[in-house]
Amino acid sequence: GDEMEELAAAFNRMTMDLREYMTSLKRTTADREGLLKELEIARGIQQRLIPERAPHIPRIDLAANNIPVREVGGDFYDFIPVMDDLWGIVIADVSGKGMPAAMFMGLSRTVVRASATGALDLAHAIRQANELICRDSTSGMFVTLFYAVLDARDRSLVCANAGHNPPLLASADGTSLIDGHGPALGIVTPWTLNEQRLSVRQDDVLVLYTDGVTEAINDRQEQFGLERLIDVVQDSR
Repeated sequence: GDEMEELAAAFNRMTMDLREYMTSLKRTTADREGLLKELEIARGIQQRLIPERAPHIPRIDLAANNIPVREVGGDFYDFIPVMDDLWGIVIADVSGKGMPAAMFMGLSRTVVRASATGALDLAHAIRQANELICRDSTSGMFVTLFYAVLDARDRSLVCANAGHNPPLLASADGTSLIDGHGPALGIVTPWTLNEQRLSVRQDDVLVLYTDGVTEAINDRQEQFGLERLIDVVQDSR
């Protein structure tokens, strides 16, 4: 009934609390390690969905890179063999981040590739992809996409933009935006898409990107922005 007894009781309670905390911490650590392992596996699966290298096309140089902010993400690109000398070039950005975006990215990439392979009608291929994505999208997620079919014989492009960032075409005359927005995939059906045709001359540079470039933020909370991207592309053409 003295102060020593109260102190001993406090130490006993602290010991029990510490033991429970250590047990909980071990359980939480194990769960976290398991989650990190699953994310690592998911990242590996997702990276295998993205081409390891660009195809070899005579008189055309291709380069691509994808750096997710987290372990997994929703951006992807693809090179689709449509037919002899015809290549589909895709860049896309799924709404959201993390695992849900990664899962939707896998669905979207598979659907777009299946719809575009062997399809000469660009608009029909992307409309079909949109219908399939709308059918499977119950989470309210969507994907913006720019798709172009490159004819390697004359370096001509037929392209369409489904709500994606407008690509840049840099030439000796300057840098221009390839505009022409349609709705993103996975939002509405029926759905229309406008095609554009253009030619890429020798030494022209076509830059496809996602908002991960233009919305990158520096230490002063300033976005990189489209104007800086245009300057970099023009200066490095």
